[in-house]
Amino acid sequence: MIAANILSRRTNPDERASVILFADAAGAVLVAPDERATSGIRGIDLATDGASYDLIQIPAGGSRRPFSMVADPSETLMQIRDGRAVFQKAVEMMAGTSERALANAGIGLGDIRYCIPHQANGRIIGAVQRKLGLDDGRLLTSVSEYGNSSAATIPLTLSLRAAEANLRRGDKLLFCAAGAGLTGGAIVYEL
Repeated sequence: MIAANILSRRTNPDERASVILFADAAGAVLVAPDERATSGIRGIDLATDGASYDLIQIPAGGSRRPFSMVADPSETLMQIRDGRAVFQKAVEMMAGTSERALANAGIGLGDIRYCIPHQANGRIIGAVQRKLGLDDGRLLTSVSEYGNSSAATIPLTLSLRAAEANLRRGDKLLFCAAGAGLTGGAIVYEL
């Protein structure tokens, strides 16, 4: 799995709500088949909230309004309409999909060795952690050093923390994320 974003091209330097949060990054994780029946994805839950699609947006530059039709370059920059609503929706989505993915896997939070959440910001990660009841020692993060690199945050964090986490065969990991659209999900993965 490879994810990369160059968000510095899309953040608005005049909009404090987004410019201080986002970073450029890339991450890659290699997942290979295993002969054990229990390895791989054990549980998954995906969610969308189309009613909140406009909380985070870039008004122009896509297929509906290509760059060539943009009169004002600022329309190609990210806009966060309501930061408080983004926070609440992201926490609800990440915690809710995590709980459902764990249930789909037939295990509890105590069976998870580590949780690697989307590195949106420290406040969102902390709120998800509290809502799930997750101990500090089972949370892997990188947001304080690298910021929110959007789609790259989970593979980037996993690659940065894998050695110190001392991951072993049979460990169960919980990945959860939320993003623009609003879309999100969680996966329980057994190594």
